[in-house]
Amino acid sequence: MIPDRIRVLLDTVTRLYHKQTLPHLENLLQKTSEADLHALFILMGHEESARIFPLLGREIAARILLSLRIEDRVRVAEVAEVRDILPILEELSFDEQQAIISRIKGVNRNPLNAAIAIRRNVQANNMMDDSMMGVDESRPRESFFPEAVPASALEPSASRKPVAFDPEKIQMLKETILQLHEKKATRTLQRIFAKVHPADLANAFEMFPEETIIGIFLLIPDHTRGAKILSELNPDLQTRIVSEADMHAILPFLEKMAPDNQADLLSALDKEVAQRLIDHMDKETKQEIESLLQYPAGSAGSLMTSQFFALPEDTLVSEAIAAVRTLPTYEMVFYLYVVDESGRLIGVSSLRQLLLAKPNVALREIMNNRVLKSYTHTPSSEVADLARHYRILGIPVVDEMGVMVGLITMDDLFPVIEEDTTDSIYRMAGTDSAEMDAESSLPIVRIRLPGMLAVFLGGLLGVGIIAFFQHAIQEMISLMFFLPIVMTLSSNIGTQSATVVVRSLSTGLIKPNDFGEVILREVGVGVIMGLAGGIPLGLAAYLLFGHLDLVQVVSAAMLLNATLATLFASVIPIILERRGKDPTALTGPQLTTTLNIISIASYFLLAHYFVEHAQ
Repeated sequence: MIPDRIRVLLDTVTRLYHKQTLPHLENLLQKTSEADLHALFILMGHEESARIFPLLGREIAARILLSLRIEDRVRVAEVAEVRDILPILEELSFDEQQAIISRIKGVNRNPLNAAIAIRRNVQANNMMDDSMMGVDESRPRESFFPEAVPASALEPSASRKPVAFDPEKIQMLKETILQLHEKKATRTLQRIFAKVHPADLANAFEMFPEETIIGIFLLIPDHTRGAKILSELNPDLQTRIVSEADMHAILPFLEKMAPDNQADLLSALDKEVAQRLIDHMDKETKQEIESLLQYPAGSAGSLMTSQFFALPEDTLVSEAIAAVRTLPTYEMVFYLYVVDESGRLIGVSSLRQLLLAKPNVALREIMNNRVLKSYTHTPSSEVADLARHYRILGIPVVDEMGVMVGLITMDDLFPVIEEDTTDSIYRMAGTDSAEMDAESSLPIVRIRLPGMLAVFLGGLLGVGIIAFFQHAIQEMISLMFFLPIVMTLSSNIGTQSATVVVRSLSTGLIKPNDFGEVILREVGVGVIMGLAGGIPLGLAAYLLFGHLDLVQVVSAAMLLNATLATLFASVIPIILERRGKDPTALTGPQLTTTLNIISIASYFLLAHYFVEHAQ
């Protein structure tokens, strides 16, 4: 039963709405409790609700909308004006928005989804004026949404989740920027460049047509922000922009990059182009870059930045804190490094330690003199392992005399870690990461052919083993029916053990003292898995052929092969690790082939034994 006060409220609101006395209606709604408003909108028609919701204010309207059934929310969004319902939807979470928009069947679906994608994901709240929406800023109003945005990019996905990298968001950003560039809406473009994250802009730039990239990049008004975007681009696109753009136009962006990023970019350019750019830089920047370029690629020196924060050991804590406050914009100031009078690195202190120390204490009294450091010639992979093992954000770099010359931060190590991981994955697949740079099939074939030949020779060896035991096969021809499943199961069990052991070795989870325990654990797994596979396999052999000797052979072979597979797959990587070799060398096709040979040999050895014993 509807309370009288709700009936009266409904009649009053309906009357005021139809008479278009909106100020009185808005005043009445603001004085009504949310509970009564909820009851009111349950009774009210969808079309009236859609017109009245905006009068409540964004926050209250959003709460009332969420209190309705999902069917009612969807219907209101379908019939409402986009400009009215959009601010209300923006108060909802991403999932709540998508739950509504994905069910809309009317004309509002694409505009609402597009608007939310631009506003929420691209974070350009002031892009929603008419000049942003695909028109020249000097021309009259044309449309509310960019015509260049394809309908497929606007359709919501039921499985879509908020993630760090959203391809739909980048696609929307790309189409928006391209249309604004075509319409010459420069001021709006510059607002986008100022608000959108450099990493997202870099992803969008990499999707632009080649002929537009340089022109759009040079429209970035803030050289510092442009330098960040340039640093996020892939190396090939970086070198193309810097090489083909006007030198005087691109130089301000290049000068705002961090020294290590400058050195990386210039080392990839043509020597003449790089030298011409270096010659036009200021003296200090030129010296920094030339000092970094002297270190070979793949070394700690090639990764480090020459901008770091270090103070003499006799500096007081109060003086150090004052120095931190006056710092220029350095890459990272999480650690305060302490040097002696010759510039040699002798200690480190965290900022927290610095703030908690007494002001009149010298840095030498609070510093930790056991500093994790790297030398300029240390391979970058070892530096990455050091940072990963000790969970530190920055690694100081010293020369042969112990003088601190640079700092490597985690953002510089991420590409190294990613490259090492990628190389390991390729090696586990029996190939090489050089495939990514191949422009035709022939180089890829050259990389993969040695692995294929090894597998081929292993297969021939397996054939030879089968031929050697052909007399056992002739005595019990049904043996051949069960060989594939024994090989497949034991190979799979061994591959799992190898993957776990290799990964644990590469991440440092397995220490030298743990090797024996790890091997025993994996062999125990092999025994249990062998029994789990051997018992039903023997039962199947009996049901199919009714031969007890066959049951004994396949069951025992399954147990033996699973045990041998886990033993081999856990011992060999540990031996390789102890000898300083790469444990991933055993994974992939080589491991599968080796396990198959072991399976075939042990299978027919058992068969031979049982056949001879039966006779």
